[in-house]
Amino acid sequence: MKMISLSILVCISVFLQVPSLYKPVLASKPKPVDLAYSCLRVGNEKERKDDIPLVLVHGLTAFKEMYRGINEVLAWETGKKVCIVDMRNHGESPWSDELDIAAMTEDVKHFLDTIKAPKAVVLGSSMGGKIAVHLALNYPSMVDKIIVEDMRPNGLSPESIEEILFYVGLFKDLDEVMPQGVTEIEAKQTLLQIVNDRLAKTNSSVRMKDPDIIPIKCSQGTCRWKTNPKVIQVVSNNIMDMWTESSGRFDGSALFIYGTESNFKVGEDESNIKKLFPNAKLVGVKGAAHLVHIFPEFMTEAVKFINR
Repeated sequence: MKMISLSILVCISVFLQVPSLYKPVLASKPKPVDLAYSCLRVGNEKERKDDIPLVLVHGLTAFKEMYRGINEVLAWETGKKVCIVDMRNHGESPWSDELDIAAMTEDVKHFLDTIKAPKAVVLGSSMGGKIAVHLALNYPSMVDKIIVEDMRPNGLSPESIEEILFYVGLFKDLDEVMPQGVTEIEAKQTLLQIVNDRLAKTNSSVRMKDPDIIPIKCSQGTCRWKTNPKVIQVVSNNIMDMWTESSGRFDGSALFIYGTESNFKVGEDESNIKKLFPNAKLVGVKGAAHLVHIFPEFMTEAVKFINR
């Protein structure tokens, strides 16, 4: 497999045992849920009166804490209020049988209404990028700018699907070895070691270092995943069942920033991107795979784009 990506390790991190015939509920008018979130704003010489917040949207099976540290830097460098959210079926947000991108888009719209934001800059990573795309195309008046991290507006490359399925298989039996009767950090460290041991056997150079990116929660010695297992089943059956097709046109500013070594091959989709986002700018980060925001170039480009 070409260039295994750390981001899929973060994003497709569990495979739980649920009925194999489960299909997502695709409601024509999905009911939004109240998302768990946190917001911050810091003062510095660049601070300005700006009522347009920056909202960070995570990837598949991740959670808002994946932006820990990044949100502080963005708040400092842009002077904006920066909010991070847990999408439905992830983190601390409610679980729902409505699993598709359209439903998650309604949640972000509802969140902006909740915080009384007339519009927002939306930065989405992977699945979060797809949500940002769908929001901008369906509710353009609510979006000031979007930043899409390593994701096409529609569809997935065959290589990216292969990579996702590789990691689904890698973590197929992690639920069976979920540590119990231990602290949360001990459980995360145990799973982290198992994952890295298995990656080593594939001759992959990818290694996970931070146990806090393992999406589990432990309380009174009982540990569980922070992702609805139905999401994982849909991904393993056919991820496109939740990947709502996006159409329309967004004439605002859009930044599609991607890894030149990523299997998601966003750079090859420029013509389709420009049909939906005629003012889009595409930036390839050399040497990056799917998880682009760990590279300094990502932050440089994002801050410059937001402040422009």
